[in-house]
Amino acid sequence: MTITTWPARWPASAKDVADGITRLSAALRDEDVDARSAAVSELASQKGVRVEDVYAAMLRLLLEAAHPDGLDGDDVGAVVRDAASRDPDVSPSDVVTVVLGTLGVHPEPERQASDDDSQDPEDHRESQTVIARLASASAIRASAVVTEALLSRVGSPVEAVVTMVIDDIAAAETIEWP
Repeated sequence: MTITTWPARWPASAKDVADGITRLSAALRDEDVDARSAAVSELASQKGVRVEDVYAAMLRLLLEAAHPDGLDGDDVGAVVRDAASRDPDVSPSDVVTVVLGTLGVHPEPERQASDDDSQDPEDHRESQTVIARLASASAIRASAVVTEALLSRVGSPVEAVVTMVIDDIAAAETIEWP
């Protein structure tokens, strides 16, 4: 396994996420079921970081690089088929959800918010409709296979994409507005 040295300016949580993403990527390439499951569990248990958001930014970047002239239905179908074939334990519907969600289409069903969705009493004055999300582990696993499919198409190592995305996220979080 390749050891990657991440930028010193990154907080430990960013380095942990980057390490987890690269381990999951390697496990998918090596078809190592145990390492794949361990990496998904590790990433899903990250505190204070939505790993799914990091993957979403990676997928937007990779989709633009892989399809600079835009995507049509056939392109989307090819990405979904390629991604779903990379891990037999990933649900094809989760792959579809991730790809369409990255494109700004939300195929997940709407549901009424329940009283358990929020601790804020103000949130319960009116009935709310929210979009259900995939469970964290399912979203991470599906995002990882889509990432692998797009990385192979673009010919980029995962470390380069992770570095760009985390640097972009860090820059966006530290911008001071006048």
